[in-house]
Amino acid sequence: MQKTICLLLLIFFFFSGKTPILFAQTLTATENVTISATVGGGDTIPPETSGLGGSGVINIPKTSVRFSGEAYPGATVIVSKNGEIVTTVKASNDGLFSVTLEEKYDSTILYSLSARDIANNKSLLINYPMVVFAGYLTYLSGILFPPTITLDKMQVRLGDFLTVGGYALPGRELQIVIENQDKKTNKTFTLVSPDGGRYNITLPLMNLPTGNYSVYVKYSNDLRISKLIKFLIGDMNIKSSDTSLNISGDCNADGRINLVDFSVLAFWYKKSNPPICVDTNSDHLVDLTDFSILAFYWTN
Repeated sequence: MQKTICLLLLIFFFFSGKTPILFAQTLTATENVTISATVGGGDTIPPETSGLGGSGVINIPKTSVRFSGEAYPGATVIVSKNGEIVTTVKASNDGLFSVTLEEKYDSTILYSLSARDIANNKSLLINYPMVVFAGYLTYLSGILFPPTITLDKMQVRLGDFLTVGGYALPGRELQIVIENQDKKTNKTFTLVSPDGGRYNITLPLMNLPTGNYSVYVKYSNDLRISKLIKFLIGDMNIKSSDTSLNISGDCNADGRINLVDFSVLAFWYKKSNPPICVDTNSDHLVDLTDFSILAFYWTN
């Protein structure tokens, strides 16, 4: 199984007569950051390196950032910069996407990417704090969004069935994990996503006792998980509405408060116009009060 690697990439670029510059990034094992030689306004990337396998070339501005990877067939990939949406791009029928942004030098940019499948269900946010170098193409490839997930019920009658669905890359092995809230009862189901990427499976819950549960889906060879959705096993069936967890400070909506959320909160500390997810007490300012609320909900 792929291990998540938190890397502090120390990349020193020796410009003529200039001091080396430090570049830091947190990645998983599938992701790669490269910074090209200077691209002078009219330079292009040939099609074999575009990540989409199509014809033609991509024009690269003098200073730019490029993201590429895999989402879901026909998905919309949303790119935000410091909490504000800057562009969207459509994924191919194979789920591949690539997007290039014209930028200028900045040592404090926080990019956030999410994917919305064709049923309008969103993935988790993936955050990339980055340094953008003037006159260079900063290229982050190998991005992989975890699958989306929905449930047909928010409460399941004891001994009944739960249907889980969503979108993933076609032909990939998926694991659906059901966890009891006290971590004493876990159950994992495996399936392969069909052509088109839409998976749907009905799971028997007859061996699970009553109580509170959560469920998520992930690729079998990846550690990133989908949104965490809560449901209850009780004495009756209740159809699902939006059962995603909503915890103060949970900026990537995974149902957990951890270092990922802390890093977003720290980025917005005492800055103006913070996103709603980091402004946990809705006072339009990120300060120690918000950190206290985050600490209260801390999970791991």
